[in-house]
Amino acid sequence: MTFFKKIILLIIIILEFIIGGFFLYKYYGLSKVDPTVVELNSENIEINIDSELKYYYELKPNITEVDQPEWLEEKAIYTYNNDGLNERYNYEIEKKEGVFRIITLGDSFTFGHFISTSFNWTELLEDELNNSTDLCPDKTFEVINLGIGGYDVSYIAERYERKGKKYNPDLVVWFESNSGFFRNKELSEALVRECANNSSGVKLDMFSYGECYYQADKELEDKYGLDGLAKINNMFFEKFFKNADIEKTIFFGFESLSLSKDYTEALNLRLTTYPLMEFRKIIPDIWELDYLLLDGHPNKEGHETIKDAIFESIKFDLEEICF
Repeated sequence: MTFFKKIILLIIIILEFIIGGFFLYKYYGLSKVDPTVVELNSENIEINIDSELKYYYELKPNITEVDQPEWLEEKAIYTYNNDGLNERYNYEIEKKEGVFRIITLGDSFTFGHFISTSFNWTELLEDELNNSTDLCPDKTFEVINLGIGGYDVSYIAERYERKGKKYNPDLVVWFESNSGFFRNKELSEALVRECANNSSGVKLDMFSYGECYYQADKELEDKYGLDGLAKINNMFFEKFFKNADIEKTIFFGFESLSLSKDYTEALNLRLTTYPLMEFRKIIPDIWELDYLLLDGHPNKEGHETIKDAIFESIKFDLEEICF
């Protein structure tokens, strides 16, 4: 991995922490300044949820959010459906006959930060599947997006248990943005809050708050090592696979993942622990293609690229299932 790509990846990892922590940042009143990373209204976030995960949060249903930090040229409009999912449509819990249902999991790359809901790769995938008459011709496809920014393995597993399994999906697609191997919100958030509280009442800007996340990340890496953090995160797959069929779950990642020794070792640890896990590193390198917004998240072309790769991959799975 080139030095430039490493820097970009580091920026994205930091921003993932910022986005995940921003909800708590506003909720607990750590600063009164206008947010410069994500402009989501804390009134639309449900934090006090009965969960063993201390910082678990979800989005309130039936709400439209407008998001446009100063650097973002085009306003992002998120529509949350009646189940608090970043979706264009409401989906009935009971799956109708003739419906093939896919659940998508992940962090902000799956949620679609700074991209209006209709341009997110999950929505594009749903349209592509329904427009492909040669795939499962007697089926209607539903692609239901459970992604939320900043979520790690434990939070994704919790969200699937709470929101995903009730939809009885035929396929689960988990998109790994690269930073999720080591991100651990339960361990890092307390360190971030301590860092923020030690600011002696000084209002934190985006970079100062991001530095708190970076320091927390470095402290955890020094304490546990990347291998240790990967092992901790892997434990939560036990919970996930109690609720999701491993044979109906496909993990996707970037091709560039293989260029990083740390990420490759973390992936190998997962595959050794869960030998039936299907992990496809086939998403084109959007860093190399420059399909990025200024903050490092995928732009519209990036989401198209992710959609195309996943669609071409699962076509073969659908052929086996439907015929």
